[in-house]
Formats: sequence, C-alpha cells, structure tokens
Amino acid sequence: MEASDYCIVSTTTDTKENADTISSDLLHKKLIACAQRTTTQSSYRWQGKVIESDEILLHMKTKKSLFEHIKKEILSLHTYDVPEIIMIPLLNANEFYLQWIEEETIKV
Repeated sequence: MEASDYCIVSTTTDTKENADTISSDLLHKKLIACAQRTTTQSSYRWQGKVIESDEILLHMKTKKSLFEHIKKEILSLHTYDVPEIIMIPLLNANEFYLQWIEEETIKV
C-alpha cells in the first residue's frame, strides 16, 4: 500500500444541501471514505465578471483509481455549470489511515 495510490478530491459548491447530496451519494456508493465540509469565501472570474461568494469546500479522501467514477458522479449531482473537480495526490500518509480508506471504498 503506497500513499501515492490515494488522494483527496476537492470540489466547491454553492449550498450546504448540494454539498450534503454529493457527500452522501459518494459515501453510500463507497467511492470515498470521508468527506470534510468547510465554508469558504471565494473570489473568481465568471462570464467576464469578478464574483465574490460563500461556498462549501469539500475535501474527500479516496483512492486514485476511483477518481473517474467520482468525477462522473459529481458532474451528475453538481449545481454549477463548470464545477471544480480536482485530484490532489498524497505524497505520504499514516499507514493505518490508508488502510482505513482502502477498507471503506470499493475495489476497482
């Protein structure tokens, strides 16, 4: 088991309800082992304007091998036209934590 086989998938959304829907769906399908939600303030360019808004940031712990499945699910559930869906690879991690992620997610 190598840390490089695991990752954090990050996305933001505009409502707690959408964040809960995404987290719940991915957890029930065993595509992720954990989802952390944090309120954040974002500034970004969208359709020629600078937007300032509150968003919910999701960090989801999983295996790299599940990323394409996760991306497909997020795209089907997300409220944004162009959602952020980013994979952040792990360089190193607690071995017992990686084992837990392995046990809590599906085999692909």
